[in-house]
Amino acid sequence: MIPYLLLVVAFILLAKGADIFVEGASNIAQYLRVSPLFVGLTIAAIGTSAPEAAVSIKASLTGVNGIAFGNVVGSNIANICLAIGIAALIKPLHFESSTIRKENPFMIFITILMMFFVINFTLQKTAYVTVSRLEGVIFLLLFVGFLYYLYRMAQQDRKEQQNQSEEAKTSLVKNISLTVIGGAAIAYGGHLAVENATKIASLWGVSDKVIGMSVVALGTSIPEILTSIVAVIKGKVSIAIGNIVGSNIFNILFVLGIASTIKPITLGSDVFFDVAVCLVVSLLFFASSRFLKSVGRVQGMIFIAIYVVYMFFLFK
Repeated sequence: MIPYLLLVVAFILLAKGADIFVEGASNIAQYLRVSPLFVGLTIAAIGTSAPEAAVSIKASLTGVNGIAFGNVVGSNIANICLAIGIAALIKPLHFESSTIRKENPFMIFITILMMFFVINFTLQKTAYVTVSRLEGVIFLLLFVGFLYYLYRMAQQDRKEQQNQSEEAKTSLVKNISLTVIGGAAIAYGGHLAVENATKIASLWGVSDKVIGMSVVALGTSIPEILTSIVAVIKGKVSIAIGNIVGSNIFNILFVLGIASTIKPITLGSDVFFDVAVCLVVSLLFFASSRFLKSVGRVQGMIFIAIYVVYMFFLFK
């Protein structure tokens, strides 16, 4: 019973931590004169992706490749299907032009690149696929480029937002404290969720890849899911969207980049299906932003349905 009780504690920490984290992060954005989207792409994305980073790096070091890779791909699928899907049911999500023109296309590009790295080996008709150290380094170099883009975005935001409220000036320490406390609650809650969910899942006798793609990925995505839901409820839609886009970029470029650089990741070629699902849901998300300029309740239900069907085939 202990793993189940700890799982409940984890969810409580995640829910409360997400509430505090969003409040503090959005206020810091006002103080720094940067956009909520920038906060979503940086502070929120990196903070909520901390569990994925910790789990995948630890899994890579210990040689559990299925969890190291499956956690990244499964988390990206859960981020879009569940975080965006559930948030859209609460309130339709409208995209900023920057997300439509820049961040979303970049997310699609690196997801296609990840698929290319998998296909490159699958076409050799071997039973395994590998994400090599060289490919990991390529991801890390792209991550450095993305950080530079964010730096330029911050500069532009500060030029456009000259005014700063007195409240924002006087409450910086308080908001930093809120963000740190909320982030710590999210990180520890994510750790508890993954650890105990993995213990429960191992009783089912499924493979490392399935555990990584499902239970561990869902567990590490809970911070993103709850942060996005809370952000939408608070009217911070840009933080919600930026959080998911930034987290998916961070997962591929940094988490997978670091994990495969530490130790090349070798998996069965059946992982191609999971990467294909990741690309499909990313393209649907991109199409919604590009042509509809939003994700409405109908699209939200479609994303959730896709996740349910994917889980069915994963455990079939």
